[in-house]
Amino acid sequence: MFFVIRVAFWLSVAILFIPSDPQTGEAPRVGLVNAFLAAKATVADFSGFCDRNPDACVTGGAAVDLFASKAENGVRMLYRYLDDPQAEKGTLNEDDVALPWQGPENGPA
Repeated sequence: MFFVIRVAFWLSVAILFIPSDPQTGEAPRVGLVNAFLAAKATVADFSGFCDRNPDACVTGGAAVDLFASKAENGVRMLYRYLDDPQAEKGTLNEDDVALPWQGPENGPA
């Protein structure tokens, strides 16, 4: 659950640096104090979420665990792929690429 909150925080920080669209008009002004109070209220609401919805909290935790397990497995697969030596090029010999002759006398009847 902490991972999701952390990702949401960093995505929010990244979104803050995106300029607003000049075609839609002037962006609304939000004071620093108002933003801080809103963030404080949001954190307080998140801290009580598991108390209000324990089943949703357990399910969310299981989903995060599954996601983390899949991410770890994906990184492990990528590491193995990058760590394995590549096969040498041109490993086929003449017998592998030679096709048997099928002239008119050896062809299908």
